[in-house]
Amino acid sequence: MKKDERIYVAGHSGLIGSAITRHLKRDGYLNIITRSHAELDLTDQNRVKVFFERERPDYVFFAAAKVGGVYANSTYRAEYIYENIMMQNNIIHHAFLNEVKKMIFFASADIYPRDCPQPAKEDYLLTGRLEPTCEPFAIAKLSGVKMCESYNTQYGTDFIVVIPPNAYGPKQHYDVMNAQVLPSLMKRFHEAKRNGSGQVVIWGTGSPIRDFLYVDDIADASLFLMNSDTTEYLFNVGTGKGTTIGELADIIRNEVGYQGEIVFDRSKPEGVPMKLLDASRVGGLGWHHRTEMADGVRMTYESFFKEVEERRIRTTQIFEIHPSRKDVNTLKEARKRRLLSLNDQPDTYNNHVVIKPWGHEYQIYSDENIAVWLLYIRMGYSTSMHCHPLKKTSIVLLSGSAMSNTFQHRRYLYTGDALNIEKGVFHSTKALSNDGIYLLEIETPPKKTDLVRLRDNYGREESGYEGMLEMETHDLKEYDYFHFEDTEHYERYIHANDRYAVVFEVFPGNQELHRYLKIEEGKLYILCRGKLLDGAGHVVLDVGSVEKADHLSTYEELNTPGKAALLQIETKP
Repeated sequence: MKKDERIYVAGHSGLIGSAITRHLKRDGYLNIITRSHAELDLTDQNRVKVFFERERPDYVFFAAAKVGGVYANSTYRAEYIYENIMMQNNIIHHAFLNEVKKMIFFASADIYPRDCPQPAKEDYLLTGRLEPTCEPFAIAKLSGVKMCESYNTQYGTDFIVVIPPNAYGPKQHYDVMNAQVLPSLMKRFHEAKRNGSGQVVIWGTGSPIRDFLYVDDIADASLFLMNSDTTEYLFNVGTGKGTTIGELADIIRNEVGYQGEIVFDRSKPEGVPMKLLDASRVGGLGWHHRTEMADGVRMTYESFFKEVEERRIRTTQIFEIHPSRKDVNTLKEARKRRLLSLNDQPDTYNNHVVIKPWGHEYQIYSDENIAVWLLYIRMGYSTSMHCHPLKKTSIVLLSGSAMSNTFQHRRYLYTGDALNIEKGVFHSTKALSNDGIYLLEIETPPKKTDLVRLRDNYGREESGYEGMLEMETHDLKEYDYFHFEDTEHYERYIHANDRYAVVFEVFPGNQELHRYLKIEEGKLYILCRGKLLDGAGHVVLDVGSVEKADHLSTYEELNTPGKAALLQIETKP
C-alpha cells in the first residue's frame, strides 16, 4: 500500500477496526476512509454500491460484523446469519466491481469444527460439525470465506481471510453479555476490588486452554499480509500457545490489584478443553506476535481504567432512590387537595394495552404481590411527575437513553440502567432517544389506587389511572405484546427482540432452583415471587428489587424457602 492510496476500514469503531485505524495513522497512511453505521448501513445493497462507486477505495479492511456471546448467538440466530451475510455479500461483491486492489476479510475461530484437532490448521475448515450455539454466525463467516476464495478463483481478485483467536485490547466490550472471557473477568475483578468483595467466582475448573491475541498484534498481522505477496488466501493469526482460564484469572487479578479469593465453581459449564489456532502459515511468511500476555493485559487494563474514569465505558448502574423532605411535604399537600379514584378498570390487565399520551404500556406479569409493566415512551415525551405512597417502584431501561427526574436528582439513564425507588418518591421519565425508549416498571404491591400526579403535560393531574376507554384489546401484535404466567411446575419463558431479551423462570422449590438457575454475566435479575437467600439464610434478593449478575454471582449458594419466580433481563448496547 502506498501512503496516499485510499484505504477503507469497515468497522473502524470496533475492537479490530479501531486498532487497524490506529496503525494506519501511526504508519503515515493519509487517505483513511471510515463510515459509522448511521452514515452507512452495510446491509443496504444500494447504499454500499453508491459508497464504493463514489469513494473508489484501493484497499479494504473488512472488520465490520454483528458479533455476540453464547446467549446472543442462541437467541438472535436469524439476525446473526442474515446481517453478516448481507454485509459480506455487499462489500465483497462491490469491492470486486470497483476493482479494489486487495481486501482483508476477518473471520472467526468459531468457523472451525467443534471437535477438530488442536491447534486448528486452516486445512481443517469444513471437516466436521460446528459448535451449535454459534452455528448461524459461523455459517455466515464461512460464507464470507468461500466468497473470497470463489472471487479469487473466478475473477483473480486478491481477497485475504484472517482468522484471529480470542482478541482483546482497547475498545473491548466489558459490561454486557456479549463480552468474551478476558474483558468479562477484567470488569469483574475491577468491580470486586472497588466494592471490597472477598471473592470472585469463575465458572468451571479454570483448566480450559485458549489463545488470546492482543488486538494491536492482529492489526500488525493484517497490515503485514496486506503488504505481502502470497499465493495463499487463508491465514490463522495467533500466539501459537495457550493460556488456561485459571492462569488468565491470576494475570488479571495481579494487574487489577485485587486481593480477594478466586473461587472456581466446578458445577458450571466451561466449554471445550482446548481451542487454539495453528499460526505456522503466517509465521512462514515472517510474521510473529509481539505482545506477551502480561503486557497485553496491562495495556488493556490501563485503557479500561482510563475509559471508566472518563466515563467512556458504560457500566450498568442501579440507583437507589429514597424520599426527600420535599417528597414528604409535597405528598402531604397533594393528599389535602386531591381525592383520586380509578376509572372503570378491567378484571385483569391481561390482553390489554393501555394507550398513554406519551406512548403505551401493558402488564407482562402480576400476582398478589407484584405487577411488571412494559412501557414505550416516544422521543421527547415524558411520564407525569408522580409518586406511589403505598408501594415500591423499580425501573429498568431496556433500550435507548432517558432522563429521570426526582426532587433531588436529574439522572441520565442508558440501556441496562435501573432505579429502585422507595415509596413516596415523586419521579418522571423522559425519552431522549430518537426512536423512543422501552422500559420495565415493577410495582410492589400491584394496586393502582395510590397514584398521585403532581405535574402532567397532558392535563391528567386530577385523574387516576387510565380506564377502559384508553385500553386497546385488539391488534395486540402491533405492540409486540407478551405475557408470562405463573405455574406449579418449573417453567422457562423467553421473549426476545432486537432490543432486549426477557426470560421468566418459575422455580417450585429449592431443588428446581439449584438445578436450573444460572446467573449469567451482564444480566439484570428481578425477583417476582418468593425470596432468594444466601447459604446463611440472609435475604439476597426480595420481591420487586433489581440486582446485577455481578452481585448475585458472588454467592457460593443461593436458596429459596419456597416457590420463586425470577425475571432475567439482557439488554443490547
